[in-house]
Amino acid sequence: MKKRHSHHLENWLRGLLLTVCAASMGCYAQSVREEIYADAQRSAGTFMIYPVPEQTTMTPPPDGKKPFFLSHYGCQGSYYMDQQESYDAPYLTLLKADSIGKLTELGRDVMKRLDIIRRDAKDRTGELTEIGEQQQHGIIVRMEDRFPETFSHNGYVSGRSATVNRCVLSMEEAMVQVARLRPTGLSHKSSKSFQQFMNPQDKQLNAMKMDSATTARYKAFARKYERPERLMQALFNDTAYIRQNIKSQSLFNQLFDIAGSLQNTELRDELTLFDLFTPDEIYGQWKKTNAWWYINYGGCTLNGGLQPYNARNLLRYMIEKGDSVGQLRIPVTHLRFTMETTFMPLVCLMDINGYGLATDDLETLDEKGWADYRIAPQSGNLQMVHYRRDYDDKDVLVKVLLNEREATLPVTTDCAPYYHWKDVREYYLEKLNGYGKK
Repeated sequence: MKKRHSHHLENWLRGLLLTVCAASMGCYAQSVREEIYADAQRSAGTFMIYPVPEQTTMTPPPDGKKPFFLSHYGCQGSYYMDQQESYDAPYLTLLKADSIGKLTELGRDVMKRLDIIRRDAKDRTGELTEIGEQQQHGIIVRMEDRFPETFSHNGYVSGRSATVNRCVLSMEEAMVQVARLRPTGLSHKSSKSFQQFMNPQDKQLNAMKMDSATTARYKAFARKYERPERLMQALFNDTAYIRQNIKSQSLFNQLFDIAGSLQNTELRDELTLFDLFTPDEIYGQWKKTNAWWYINYGGCTLNGGLQPYNARNLLRYMIEKGDSVGQLRIPVTHLRFTMETTFMPLVCLMDINGYGLATDDLETLDEKGWADYRIAPQSGNLQMVHYRRDYDDKDVLVKVLLNEREATLPVTTDCAPYYHWKDVREYYLEKLNGYGKK
């Protein structure tokens, strides 16, 4: 008995240590700065193309447990930027300058590149790209390969999405792939009735996002990384023209946004705009954008630290479904598709991998591992998988994957990366019930 007890204690301590270490966000081999310097595409943040995971070995479940319920929440796949103006504005700025001979040779070359890009995006803004379709196919294939039990012939697969076109199409592409793999019971739908948990809008929280004090702090932070002068002088041949006619930082931002978005289109192997920026400029621009996402959707304490609670109905829905599906004898898969503006708060509210970080220090976000592209890239997804031995097994375990990698929860466990469902639901229900008291 002593030996068995010692072995159990050893496993518990090992699991707890793994949880603490991973939650400290030290699980990435490279720092955020090193990752961005190594690959500028990461600086696109939530517009980064989905990082398909290399073949990774999953930790086998203990005690003969098998998956019976897979709850998936994902962002839409890769898509074009929302407004045609985002593509047209920088092109028209350069076109006007070129008409009076104010562009350098590089400026004219950039203008030509922008024209190709804007023509490709015409009548496609906000739409899912072919790459976005392929991402959803790939995620389903890997999901079915890892958890075939939840896609069994006697099972049920349900798809739901927010009503935004690219979310609907992401769901459709996923469901088409499910149908190709296995002829199982299927249901899919997009409806405004799902709004409260698929695309929630909280007027009170929205009003708090960028209050006057927070906006002032953010602008002061951003100014430290705004140095558009070098690029402007490389594009235009007249400093007086730049001073009198060009909104330098605005043009810099527009070019950078297009540079980051290109990776999601079929032009990704033909054109680039990242060659216009130095590594330090790329990193600095990312820091600005990352801080903006943290303020608006993370646990930033400048505006009260409550923004993740915008996903509270979604988390409560996940808990309710975990309980109700546990009463069924058939395997079930839920595929849910929303936007990064809902997905990121969910990840932060659940404090997955420590992304519930609460601080007012925008400068050290990257040092603490809080990076938008690690949380919600294009097709970013969260998979919570429920395990049991059989229907009579009441000790249900859950494992969470963030972007298809085993992740940690802020819940004590003796079998990491698995957690006892009763502990998980108790922890989150207590957190959700405490929201009204804040």
